[in-house]
Amino acid sequence: MIADPLGELARLEPTWGSAPEEEVRAVATLGASTVPEAGARLAALEARSGKQVRREIRRALYKLEQRGLWSSPEPPPPPSTNELLGRRVEEPEGWLSAIDFAGNRLAWLARPLSHGVATLSAVVNDLSGIRELHAGETTRKALAQARKELADKHDLTLVEAPWAHVDALVARAFDATADRSGCSDYPQARALVVPHPPTSAPPPPVDALVDRALAAADAEALARSADALAEHELATWLLPLEWMKPTLEELDSTQQSVLVLSRAQKDERLRSIIEHAVDEILGEPSRREIYAGRLDESAYLLARRGALDLARALVAASAATSAGQPIRAVPVLAELTRRSLSLALQVEAERARDTARSSLVVSPAQALAEAQARSRQRR
Repeated sequence: MIADPLGELARLEPTWGSAPEEEVRAVATLGASTVPEAGARLAALEARSGKQVRREIRRALYKLEQRGLWSSPEPPPPPSTNELLGRRVEEPEGWLSAIDFAGNRLAWLARPLSHGVATLSAVVNDLSGIRELHAGETTRKALAQARKELADKHDLTLVEAPWAHVDALVARAFDATADRSGCSDYPQARALVVPHPPTSAPPPPVDALVDRALAAADAEALARSADALAEHELATWLLPLEWMKPTLEELDSTQQSVLVLSRAQKDERLRSIIEHAVDEILGEPSRREIYAGRLDESAYLLARRGALDLARALVAASAATSAGQPIRAVPVLAELTRRSLSLALQVEAERARDTARSSLVVSPAQALAEAQARSRQRR
């Protein structure tokens, strides 16, 4: 009998497999012992042992287990189909559409389950929150078909995006939603699709494709940012009418003024009001934050389809907006403001013409304008 079985095992371990007779004796001694760590030590050596020694180890482990000195570990669960194919079942997927003229975009999340796919799709708006919400279970084939139909029938392309960003976008929209009657099942749906949400805010997805620090320091990129307004991802953007109302009222007051001003004077006053509005309308920190986020999100969509120069320009614009630069120094937002005001003025002018044609009442401004027109005709 070996007096010190653990000591003997330690002596044999460096060359284990080369002295089977000594190894069998050491294993048998440990199997009959009351040494607490004997089972773990022997189990670790089983894979390195020859046939005879491996048989003795199994016999020793059985004896130890019968005496309550060792228990075999639970076998690992068999790999799932997704694991065999290299997919993680618990990992969600995310997609985003471009942002429309009203600030809406479609955010879609899905997570494969053992029996299908759990999905959550929402039309979200930075100002009003969740506009529509749909959640349920489907198949991967049906999910792919739904995305195809959105593109083919509704010209709405969904771009794959980091699920953590899409999840954070929908979560913020839910927090901003005043009337939750149409999205009351969001918390339960989210728990199924995103069982382990991030504990901190994820970075903008474009940061994986564009170096933010270099873009922020690129004055030429910033100067080109207004070019992105020609791309379909931004082409329909307009500022919210509510934000423009004070400026529109000031512009209307100038146009309706009974003061006798030349056309040049009136045009100069209008230009002055608009240029002041460029800095004022988007000057509030909350509005800056919204548009900095929209610029980053749109930069990601542009980068994903290969327009890296424009993506870099929008990242530069986002950085300048977040840093507190005057909006007039952020070309894409300055031009967006001018375009929005111009379109709003055209709509208001058309509405005023329709009202004038159907009204028998002549305002003082209209009377003065007509008198000036008659005076010019007599000259």
